[in-house]
Amino acid sequence: MFRSARSNRSDVPVRRAAARRFFARPAAAIFSSSLQSRFSRTLRVRCHAALGLFLLVLAPGLPKTQSPPKVTVAYAAISPIFAGVWMAKEIGAFEKHGVKAELVYISSGSITVQAMVGGNLDMSVAASNAVVSSILRGAPLVAVGSITNRPAMSLFVQPEITAPAQLQGKALAITRHGSSTHFLTLFVLEKLGLKDKVKIQPMGGTREVDTAVRTGIVAGAVRSMKPGPKTRMLVDLPDLGIPFSMDLIAVKREFSKNHPRSVEAMLKAYLEGVAALRTRKEFAYKVLGKYLLGGESLDEAYEYAVKYLDREAKVDPAVIQTVLNWENRGEASVNDFYDNSIVERIIKDGFVDRLYK
Repeated sequence: MFRSARSNRSDVPVRRAAARRFFARPAAAIFSSSLQSRFSRTLRVRCHAALGLFLLVLAPGLPKTQSPPKVTVAYAAISPIFAGVWMAKEIGAFEKHGVKAELVYISSGSITVQAMVGGNLDMSVAASNAVVSSILRGAPLVAVGSITNRPAMSLFVQPEITAPAQLQGKALAITRHGSSTHFLTLFVLEKLGLKDKVKIQPMGGTREVDTAVRTGIVAGAVRSMKPGPKTRMLVDLPDLGIPFSMDLIAVKREFSKNHPRSVEAMLKAYLEGVAALRTRKEFAYKVLGKYLLGGESLDEAYEYAVKYLDREAKVDPAVIQTVLNWENRGEASVNDFYDNSIVERIIKDGFVDRLYK
């Protein structure tokens, strides 16, 4: 027993050392874990702070997703001559090329041009004579395109009128003074030797003109479509060989200078609308029905639009000269009234050709 007790006392230091080693390991592990946790928290805080600084300083310079610019496009009559504009809107061509367009109908080219000068319109498709005349009088506009470079209208008269001389002393309807119907009516009367021999009666809009013809209030009218089932064509204006743009695509010079991409986008959208008119016939009929409001034969309207709307929409300088001559300003430079640079670049890039492939 004596030896056993002594042996046990000699084992005490060994056991204490073992215990110290045993308890020392968890303490080191706990300390290490705590240190790692504190380091991790510190690292996260610093990362968040760095990210915040990056967003404050650098993020404003990064590209941002922006909504497309809004533009307002006006057209001047309820006529299939504007089918290209309508198609562009309905097929989403404006948005496709980077602008969000709103179409506005303003009866008569002269009123449309006045609204363009004094309002918030970004583009107008209006009578060439109204556009040119307004520029002559100082309006800050420029024609960047033309929907057609020939007079796509005819003189329709009552069935009993079979010769131009029978119009003498009678009245012909127009929409408004300064409109394309006014200009072409005066032009054709001069060609027929009836200048100042026929009364000109403004009616306000195309539908009012048609009603006046159908009810016999007037002897006839220059129209793009037959105004009534009983009327007959007396003169087809393209046969007169007049270089005349039915409607010029006009913008403000400042807008063209400051926003050339928007102008290009609108022209591309219009050209795509004209192409879709030919390549998507069934849909084109639906669009014509929507905008013409049942006032025209869809077959006749479609054939008219396809026949007259130019694929490239370039301004022919001769159409500007026609109006200048009429205004007794033939010496004025036609280059002051139009700019084909954007539409020519579009054509040169092969955009129009690709639309028909």
